[in-house]
Amino acid sequence: MSKKLKFLASTVTALTAVSVTAAESFLYILSNRKGNVDFLFKDEEENKTDLDRAIDKVRSEDYEWLMHQDLTHYYITSRDGLKLHASYLPAATETDRFVLCIHGYRCSGNREFDSISRFYHDLGINAFMIDHRAHGESEGNYITYGAKESVDCMDWLKFMRKEFGENIEIILHGVSMGAATVMIMTGKMLPNNVVFAVEDCGYSTLKAQLCYNFNQYHFPAELSYQLYRLSAKLRAHFDPEKCNPIEGVEQSNIPILFAHGEEDEFVPFDMVYANFDACPSPVKKLITVPGAKHAQAFQMDDQVKDAIVKMIDNYM
Repeated sequence: MSKKLKFLASTVTALTAVSVTAAESFLYILSNRKGNVDFLFKDEEENKTDLDRAIDKVRSEDYEWLMHQDLTHYYITSRDGLKLHASYLPAATETDRFVLCIHGYRCSGNREFDSISRFYHDLGINAFMIDHRAHGESEGNYITYGAKESVDCMDWLKFMRKEFGENIEIILHGVSMGAATVMIMTGKMLPNNVVFAVEDCGYSTLKAQLCYNFNQYHFPAELSYQLYRLSAKLRAHFDPEKCNPIEGVEQSNIPILFAHGEEDEFVPFDMVYANFDACPSPVKKLITVPGAKHAQAFQMDDQVKDAIVKMIDNYM
């Protein structure tokens, strides 16, 4: 090989190594359980309003209440061999009514659904709170933003039917990444047990969501996304380009409640209109909440709670 060809080959090898290293850095920041994502939330505490702190106080009290309940813990193995965890809060009296609680990015079932699980419990509905892969007590290193989580949740539905009975009735309630997961699920062959879904502040496509967040934190969005996509394929074994919750909701035929805070600075507020408009379900409702930030719609506006109660009355 000539010196020129050797130099070219070594340069390509070096650039490839640099690209892969950079790509893995993006995956570490955005998808690994141990990744440092402080930059995503660094301004959150100092920018809190009195209303934010009031919501935090209520949620803290509800979480304390939840942790003093007699929770049952369940486990399944994912299709790629991960041990997944869920905690179960039964209603005060025996019932065949359930809600599958599907949490968001870097949260957990119990933390995300502190107040929401108590709300359902007070309505006499069993709350089944899963921990996504790489979250809470579940195994795994990489978050796939609904791509693999939706498959895991379909397996949880199968587990619930086997554990609690073939005739149980199930609500799907997802928040943020959990809402995106719910939308993907609505495009799958859901069992007849699923009676309606709640989609709270979910994104339409993963690419649009990530590019929005990259821009927020002053990364070059398109380059960052391509590096992330490369690392996701190499390490997490999924393609972000194919993670499009809106394509799931386009196939939905169950009643869906869409909710989103109008001051959401994490998932773009306008995405809720795209998701709602794409949904062909014969029964759908949209609630937007003025003044509500990311994942605050349920806490800030009784319209959301009232709409859920009405859907329970109509479909369960």
